[in-house]
Amino acid sequence: MSFAAMLVHVDEAEGTSARLIQAVALAEGFHAALIGLLSVDANDSAWVYRHADGRRERQAPERSVAEACEQARHSFDTATETATFPVDWRVGEGTPEEAMLCEGRLADLLIVGQPRAIREDSGMMFRAQRRFVASVIIGAGRPVLVMPRDASVSTNGTRVVVGWNGSRESARALHDALPWLARAESVDIVQVLQARRHHRFEASPGSYAMAWLSRHGIHASLTELVAEASAEVGALLLNFAHRRGADLIVCGAYGQGRLREDILGGVTDTLLRHTQVATLLAH
Repeated sequence: MSFAAMLVHVDEAEGTSARLIQAVALAEGFHAALIGLLSVDANDSAWVYRHADGRRERQAPERSVAEACEQARHSFDTATETATFPVDWRVGEGTPEEAMLCEGRLADLLIVGQPRAIREDSGMMFRAQRRFVASVIIGAGRPVLVMPRDASVSTNGTRVVVGWNGSRESARALHDALPWLARAESVDIVQVLQARRHHRFEASPGSYAMAWLSRHGIHASLTELVAEASAEVGALLLNFAHRRGADLIVCGAYGQGRLREDILGGVTDTLLRHTQVATLLAH
């Protein structure tokens, strides 16, 4: 099993150049085709047709969208100009989420940017970006690699930390990460036990993940940590990854449901906010 094609989301936001650099390195390492996707929402607001100068007002956004498209295409072409692997460029239709869900069927791995760091007065921007990433994770049917904002961060996946809670989402993420795990120098499975939580009989222990990987010829180590509250789980996982010098985190996403995590927070939300390494999420 390997990645035959990767799709990277391209936009005009800060951090896109770093994402492209990392995506090109990954495609080259896996000998995979790389698809660049620009998503443009072409739907007109209703006020345009009620405004006296609606036609003129409409033309300005159209020009800015065209300029953004040209800039995004230029960034992708520049990043891939010396590529030794197949490349493709696509412009999606509908909202960015709809474009990613549609075009994502062409790829084995989807690459998006980490939601931008926020100040207290700019929470709306973070929430919009998080909704985009969450929609892709939940709806695409593909693993999603969230690239950190720092272009200098390695995404080789030689030291991998796997977050495991025995759920369907954990099993899906472990399976989707096989191409990385098969060539990693070290694989750490981290199971965070919650001190005050009742045992779930359907949840598989971390030893099952180790046994499954061993049947694929992959040796993994198991570490069990204890969290006093569910809010600590994500932070414990990130701290462990930092201590181990991990360059890839693998984790199931939205196991409690997206709405619950939006309200109460959760592991996925913590990773999206604070991860400093590439993070593979699967639902």
